[in-house]
Amino acid sequence: MPHLLELLRPPAHRGPLIAAGAVLVTVGVALEEIRLDDKLPLGVHLAILLIAATVILALGLQARAEGGRPPAYQSALLISGLALLAPALLTFADVLGADFNAFPAGAVTWTSLVLAGVALWPAVAKGSSVCALIAALALAVALMTFVNWVTGADSVTTYRWLLALVALGYVVALLLLRGPAPRHSQQMANAAGLAVLAIAWTGLINGIVGQLLPFGSPGGELLPNGWELVVFAGGCGLVAYGAVEGAPGPVYLGVANLASFVVAAGLSVDETLLSWPLLILALGLGAMFTGLRPRSPLPPEPTAYTTGSVPLASRTDEETVLRVRDDSPPR
Repeated sequence: MPHLLELLRPPAHRGPLIAAGAVLVTVGVALEEIRLDDKLPLGVHLAILLIAATVILALGLQARAEGGRPPAYQSALLISGLALLAPALLTFADVLGADFNAFPAGAVTWTSLVLAGVALWPAVAKGSSVCALIAALALAVALMTFVNWVTGADSVTTYRWLLALVALGYVVALLLLRGPAPRHSQQMANAAGLAVLAIAWTGLINGIVGQLLPFGSPGGELLPNGWELVVFAGGCGLVAYGAVEGAPGPVYLGVANLASFVVAAGLSVDETLLSWPLLILALGLGAMFTGLRPRSPLPPEPTAYTTGSVPLASRTDEETVLRVRDDSPPR
């Protein structure tokens, strides 16, 4: 067993090559699963997915960290292994008798929880922030499918509230991890951005279909004003956080959320400047005026610097003589 584990530990100088091969294997297995879906027995599909996921995950977990953080090739191995583990778990649920003729909410719930647990292991043990992101997203999927499984809710408003709750939980995790694990904290910001973006797209899909298809039904309110505010505030917050932390991921997701907000608010039936356009223009112009307002002149320099008598702490290029009086009694 130790010899096998050592064999599955990729050498650092060959890590990128092994990771590139693992990515190609993942793509190849995915194509094989799609094309031979009805050609192979269910057990064979499960064996292929499970063996490929186990080997690639073992390679990723055995890789040694460089400088206290996982190298890029290790992240590629872990992502590839988890990408194969997800369909392997669903196939295993199918083997156990899950009904895939309808949406298998129960099967998706427990498979998402297992996937989150597996992803949390390298997130904690190996310091992999991308695995923390995958675990966070898997937990969100498990929560929503669990609600669907238990209550059978089919209203889009229910899942918008769940996504908002999930985004709020990610923000709390972001604040808790900002000090001890800053890279994990940034991934929680990405997870919150994806949750808010999902809220936007619950309304955008119908609007885009209505605009692109001749038989669609454009117009109407894609997102209620309250949810438009959530998307707008989330986009602004992500851009601000990314700018302060120097993290590009939250900035990209913030821009995506703001673009989704523009589409959702722009496809409204209201063709006036009232409400959102006027409010946002006022906020933007106010912020620009605040930044460009006339500035008060700086106070003059202290007189000690202009008269030649430089304070003692600022003298660097001249010899300083200190005279100290000795008041001790003579010996």
